[in-house]
Amino acid sequence: MSHYSQRLQVFTKAASTIRIDGWTPRQIDPEVARYVAGVSVWGRWFVCLVTAFEFAYRPGFWYFGHIEYTFLLVPLVAFNGLVHYRLLAKGWVTWHWLLLLSAMDIAIVTAGVIIQTGFPGFIFLAYYPALALFVVVFASLWLALVWTTMTAGIYTFVCLTAGQGLDLVAGHEKELLARLAAMYTLVLCVGLVARFERTRRQAAVERAHVLQRERIELSQAVHDTTAQSAYMMGLGIDTAKALAGDANPELTATLDATSRLSRSTIWELRHPINMGGIYEGRELGSVLKSHASSFTNVTSVPAEMTQAGVEPPLSIGTRGLLFSIAHNALTNAYRHAGASRVSVHLEFGEEAIRLSVSDDGAGLPDDYAERGRGFANMSRDAERLGGRLVVEERGIMGGATVACVIPPKRG
Repeated sequence: MSHYSQRLQVFTKAASTIRIDGWTPRQIDPEVARYVAGVSVWGRWFVCLVTAFEFAYRPGFWYFGHIEYTFLLVPLVAFNGLVHYRLLAKGWVTWHWLLLLSAMDIAIVTAGVIIQTGFPGFIFLAYYPALALFVVVFASLWLALVWTTMTAGIYTFVCLTAGQGLDLVAGHEKELLARLAAMYTLVLCVGLVARFERTRRQAAVERAHVLQRERIELSQAVHDTTAQSAYMMGLGIDTAKALAGDANPELTATLDATSRLSRSTIWELRHPINMGGIYEGRELGSVLKSHASSFTNVTSVPAEMTQAGVEPPLSIGTRGLLFSIAHNALTNAYRHAGASRVSVHLEFGEEAIRLSVSDDGAGLPDDYAERGRGFANMSRDAERLGGRLVVEERGIMGGATVACVIPPKRG
């Protein structure tokens, strides 16, 4: 089995794991998880603010005569603050965190119902947003129904045992059934809407996988045909140059220029070939390291790739644009700068992601931005990433340094 056939099987297997009815932790979209976590965190801060206001304004009104309510705010503030800190620090919010958040919500609401002596009051209304957030995050409608059944069971048990229990004469059992039915109705409605959106997203993901497979097949075709032909032509030109010797200086100069053009063409063909690694799902650092090695082999100009920090999960679009910026910068170093050494550095920091390409060549002319489309394309790609392109005419290696600085990204 060929290497590219193995790639296609990986994509097919990845696409087949995305199911609507089933659920695995990998199915939770990181961006959806962060968004829902952010909404729920600010919702809890709002609850804390309202509670503090009620304590300050007519503290004896309604149910705030119970000092026990203040103890419920301690775990709420502590755990909510921890999750909020992770969000601000760009940390991962996994399904474990979201499950703990939902469990904490159910536990605190249940404790409030117990303090309120069971059935009376309206604290039970807080169950509804907690259940809605759960079904939005977790893809399985069956899992949401199980979670709702567990919550309904807990609430029913508390209503039957706390305080005076249910007043059957007043018809509390009918109202309890209505409350439970409202829980299931809310979960089903939110779940069906979320399912519809997930179906649309799944279709978009599958289309993206098809495009990825096509791009990999394209890179294979380029590698097997055009790139191989260009490489053989380059070998022929180098052989002709060696046979010509120094007897005919004009012929030697022509062969040198043709050889350099051949190498430049081969290098340009490496862009779609090595770009296949991005669509395979490989990390940007790994792909750039292979690309720098290809640059050395094709151009005979040593290129070193270094990395600082741990690469976070980046989208295909982000990795692809950064890869293109690095490729264009390397192309400029070979074609125009006459560099004898090139350095590619990728840095993942808390405040920014920085990709820089430096060389020891002739530097940049004053009107470099107006020559060709290379710098305009790199600048446009940096802006699409929400960052900026920084160009130093005389960088750390004596030649030019081209750097792309973007904010840290997740997913």
